[in-house]
Amino acid sequence: MRWKTVVPAGAVLGLVVVLVLPVWRPAPPGTPAPAAVPAPAASTAPAATGTGPTGPAWLSGLGEPAPLPEAAPAEPLARRVERLAASGDPHDAFQAWWLLHACVVFERTRHLPAREGMDREVLADPAHACATLTERMKMARIDHLERAARAFVPGALAELVEEGPFGDPTALTTRPDDPLVKEWKARVNGMLDERAEQGYWSSLYQVFTGFWFGHPAIAADRQSALAYGMALRDIMVKLDGVPEQQAIPFNGPFLDEIGAGLTPAEKARAQARADAIVARAADQRGRNGSTPR
Repeated sequence: MRWKTVVPAGAVLGLVVVLVLPVWRPAPPGTPAPAAVPAPAASTAPAATGTGPTGPAWLSGLGEPAPLPEAAPAEPLARRVERLAASGDPHDAFQAWWLLHACVVFERTRHLPAREGMDREVLADPAHACATLTERMKMARIDHLERAARAFVPGALAELVEEGPFGDPTALTTRPDDPLVKEWKARVNGMLDERAEQGYWSSLYQVFTGFWFGHPAIAADRQSALAYGMALRDIMVKLDGVPEQQAIPFNGPFLDEIGAGLTPAEKARAQARADAIVARAADQRGRNGSTPR
């Protein structure tokens, strides 16, 4: 029973009774009886039934309700992507990439990828929305992503690593000697190292774990991986106050395994490099209030 709609209707009816019907009070003693009131003449107009456009007679003076404004037509996905890509803002370029990437994934799996902070409203009906895209637009998604990564939009560089050269991650293993693949790998690793050296957690972590797990896009050597692992440990211990034994996987035993085979001089250089990275991260934390991510 939809009682929430019945109660307000009853309240309105009660209000009508109070407003329309006269309040009865007993007449004072000795008051003469009122003269009879003649019955009103029969009206030739049809009685209001409350079902027509005018409603009850007592509402006739309120006028017709204003028409609701028509909803603006939804912007086609292709138009939105073009607008975002042309804005000049690298954050918009990242958004354009995600919309195109989502359609590529949907066409392959019939599911949308999950990502917080991205505009999912336009993809409420992905089959319809993605049908407005051309193959050329979908191929251009990597250009939008790299533009966002070069501007260090948060998350863009990590996504670029996973997209692989020209959107084909298999190229890293099927044709690693291709000059275009090698150039892409060098360019992406240059961006990763630049951010890692400034103390950005996500790039430090991606290079360190990429080295450890043998990610084909990561070109770090063992000494660099050790330096980045030490920096991650010291950020956690010295800046975040985490006990070293809990700084997993960046605690002593694990880092010893990463540094296996390096000479004492190489390990010392790795530690000096880590110290410089942590100092930059601490400086940025002092200015921004948090460790750069």
